[in-house]
Amino acid sequence: MIGPGGFMAAPKAAERPAYNTAPIRCGRLKCKWRGYEGEMTSVPSKKFGPGVTDKVCPDCGTHGYYHMTQGEIAAWERRKRAGDTA
Repeated sequence: MIGPGGFMAAPKAAERPAYNTAPIRCGRLKCKWRGYEGEMTSVPSKKFGPGVTDKVCPDCGTHGYYHMTQGEIAAWERRKRAGDTA
């Protein structure tokens, strides 16, 4: 198909927030860790060798993560405030 982007142009990737600015959660459903990308732990990569590091969850070691929804962010902030006052 020919469209405004040219012949068979791929759709633009979804806009992502800048690094370490958006709250994320661990990619493993049973893990309760929440935080920012900068808080993830660096470990030597098993796939690419010792000179390369992977960012993994500090609690369970899972490589993947998800950006939180607005509802998840609100609940996370409430829990943080409740933990600060307790």
